Formats: sequence, C-alpha cells, structure tokens
Amino acid sequence: MAHPEPTDSRADSPISSASLPAATWDVVLVGAGPAGSTTALHLARAGHRVLLLDRKSFPREKVCGDGLIHDAIECARRAGLYDELKAAAHPLDGLRVYAPNGLCVDFSGDFWTLERLRLDHLLLRGAITAGASFFPGEVTGVSQGDAGVQVTLKGMTAPVKARSALLATGADLSLLRRMGFTAPSSPSAVAMRCYVQSEIEIRRLVVCFDGSCLPGYAWIFPLGQGRYNVGCGLFGLAPGDGAPSLQALFNSFLEGFPLARELMAKGERLSPLKGSPLRCGLEGVPGRCRPAARILAAGEAIGTTFPFTGEGIGKAMESGELAAGLLDEALRTDRWDGLSDYPGLLERELRLKYLGYQKAERWLSRPWVANLVARRAIRSPFLRAALEGILNETADPRRVFSPATILLSFLR
Repeated sequence: MAHPEPTDSRADSPISSASLPAATWDVVLVGAGPAGSTTALHLARAGHRVLLLDRKSFPREKVCGDGLIHDAIECARRAGLYDELKAAAHPLDGLRVYAPNGLCVDFSGDFWTLERLRLDHLLLRGAITAGASFFPGEVTGVSQGDAGVQVTLKGMTAPVKARSALLATGADLSLLRRMGFTAPSSPSAVAMRCYVQSEIEIRRLVVCFDGSCLPGYAWIFPLGQGRYNVGCGLFGLAPGDGAPSLQALFNSFLEGFPLARELMAKGERLSPLKGSPLRCGLEGVPGRCRPAARILAAGEAIGTTFPFTGEGIGKAMESGELAAGLLDEALRTDRWDGLSDYPGLLERELRLKYLGYQKAERWLSRPWVANLVARRAIRSPFLRAALEGILNETADPRRVFSPATILLSFLR
C-alpha cells in the first residue's frame, strides 16, 4: 500500500494565470523537483517573491530509485523538513552491496526510502509553506528582459517578469537547448525501474554488481508494507552502442540474482518498467548557466547525479541551496556580479564528493578489483569504515580508493 498523499491542498491549488504577468518576481524557478523546490524554499524563507513553475501538476510521478542517503537527509534537516520527511519515509537498517562473485558487504548509516511521487510533493509543499507561489505551466523560453529576466509560457501571450531565474529541469535539456545553452548530445547513463509487491522482507537497500547484471548494476529498495522499487542502470555505454538493452539487463537480473528471483517468486509487479536518462558528475555547470544574464541552473540539469550509483536527490538539493545563497545576496544588494562565482562554488563545495564515486566506477568496473575490494571490506573493519565514510561524507575519497588503503586493509 502506498503512503497517503499530503493533505495540505496548497500544493494542489496553484495561483491563477492572471496574476503571473502582473507581478515582477524576485526569482522564477523552472522545475519543481528537489533542486527547484529546495531553492524556492530557502529564497522564500529569506523573504523574496518566488515563483515555481513546472509543466506537471503535483503530485506527479518521477522515475527514480526512491532512495535517500546522508546528503539528502541533511538537506531536509537544513530545510526544516526533516521530521516531516522522516515520518513519511521508510527507514532501513543499512546498505548491502553484492560484488560480481556474489560476496556481499553490509554498510551502516542513514538510509531511507520515499517514493518521488510523495517526496517531491512534500518538498513543493514545504516551499509553498515558506511563501513561494506555484503554477503548473510549460516554459518555452527564458531570456533577458527589462526587469532582468523574462519567462515565456505555452499558451500565454505576456511573459512573466523576474529579477532572476533558475533552471531546474532535470535530465530533460530541451528547454536549455532552445535557449542556446551548450549540452552533451547524450546522457551519462540510463536506468529503469518498476514497483513490486512481495511476501519476503528485506530491511536494507540492496545494490547489486553481480554477474547477472554486468556491465550494469541493479537494485532492490524496500519501501515498506511489502513494496519494493526494483530496477537497473547502465553507465558509460548507452543501449545501441554495444551495450545490452536495459530490458534484457533487467530480465537477466530477475532470473540470475537469487534474491531478485525469490522476490518475484513470492510477489508480482505493480507497475510497468519505466526508464529515465541520468546526467552525472557535475559535467554541465559552465555551459548551462548565464550568470551575466541572471540565469543559473541546478540539479540534474547540471549533472548533479552521482556516477556509479545514480543517486542524485541529495546533490540536486545541495546545488539548490548553493544557488539560493548567491541569489539571496544578489537580490538583497542588487549586485549581480557575485553570480559569476556559482560554477566555482559548485566546484569547491561539491566536486570532492563526486571523486569517490568516479573512482569507484573506474575501480569496480573491473570485476576482479570489485571482488578484491569486497573480500577486503568483509574482513577489514578499517576498509569498511572508510567506504562508509564516503557514503556519509566524512572521509576523503581520494584516500579511500588508493593502493595504500587496500594494503592497509590487510593489516587493520
């Protein structure tokens, strides 16, 4: 059974279209997912006039693994939404990772699951409670205007005027392409998932690099009450470039991985497989922001999803926090040159946190290395704690994935 939807109707009762062109907003945010709603919440709480636009009405479905790790949980705490999200989420006992040879390693830490249908609605509601306004409409363009920025919406003759704008359109870069922003022609990865109801009980996030799903990875994420998010992903090669189709990869996982086979033998699918592209590794920051035009971007639009695992909610929210800080300063002082520091701020604050996952992707793409790391992590509390430090962002990933650390794991 799914969690009930939020009862606060304000997220479902947007402002009228008549009020849009009449107002000059401080910030217009395009996209009301985790990045957009987080930015809106912090700016509205600082007293600015904030308009959130999204082409969908909420609640709306979003293809995702539905997992929340340390970074997203801490973002929720800083946003003042920790208690509300924790009450809605399903807490788990930890994370279990399977190596290609079938060995598994357990990690402790903060791990929740919360369906994006529910999470994004709660984040949007938090932004509206803080004072932001929401309107469902398809944005067709963002450009410089008399007030600073003007935003055009499909079906509306008059543009929306604002002093600044932030683009948080997720993996869909069609709007940015229409605006002439540079963007890669293909995503970093692709993933797909479905929902399953099963009689078996799993109390950990399960991530699998077992031979059944190589060269990709797969997951089983418990949502509570016997429901699971089950999916697979593929980095590097997209289907059609010599890689297997995701459908074939998913079927191989269900048939070849014992836990997945048991899950399905005692359960049934609740939804069809749905897929989504992923943009990872902060690879889009310089080409998708125009600080001189008072236009920034955040979230997966600038590649905030982690390589190797595909987790992206926390870093999308963090990028929104950083953007909100610079926009708040610019709006209060009417000095906009500080926005040019945004790409550098993202590099300074977030880049290190991606290194561990990028190194993991390079190291563990070789099955024999993945098996070695798994064997050492099982036997070495030192190595297991170091790997947990990457997940909890308390360890320097450059030191964890190094020959010296592996050698030390034979002694400690």
